[in-house]
Amino acid sequence: MKNDADSINNKFGCILAELRKDNQMTQKEFAKILNISTSALAHYEQGISMPATGVLLKISEYFCVPVDFLLGKCSCKVEYEKLSDIFYDNMTYGDLINQLLDVGYKDKQYIYYILNLIKEAKRK
Repeated sequence: MKNDADSINNKFGCILAELRKDNQMTQKEFAKILNISTSALAHYEQGISMPATGVLLKISEYFCVPVDFLLGKCSCKVEYEKLSDIFYDNMTYGDLINQLLDVGYKDKQYIYYILNLIKEAKRK
């Protein structure tokens, strides 16, 4: 059981440090936002300890990511609430995901190919 806790602590620490650095914040700046000590934040990032639930939720809200993402349980950064946002017409992002889950492998390949074409066209 200790190994599972250590693994979660380490995953969380790496994810937290990456999010903070991606947002170009020092530990001191982010600790102030969270209203915690810099050493507490350093311990989270080093995997030494985990934040209390309230602090974990504050981190989740600040970076607009689900707690599952922070804990390394999923790779999706989209907040659950955003799944009910409208994607197009009356279709939500959640509806879109459900439809994607129902299509076959070849169709998924085609959708992926089209998305990459769109992404490349936007870069030009």
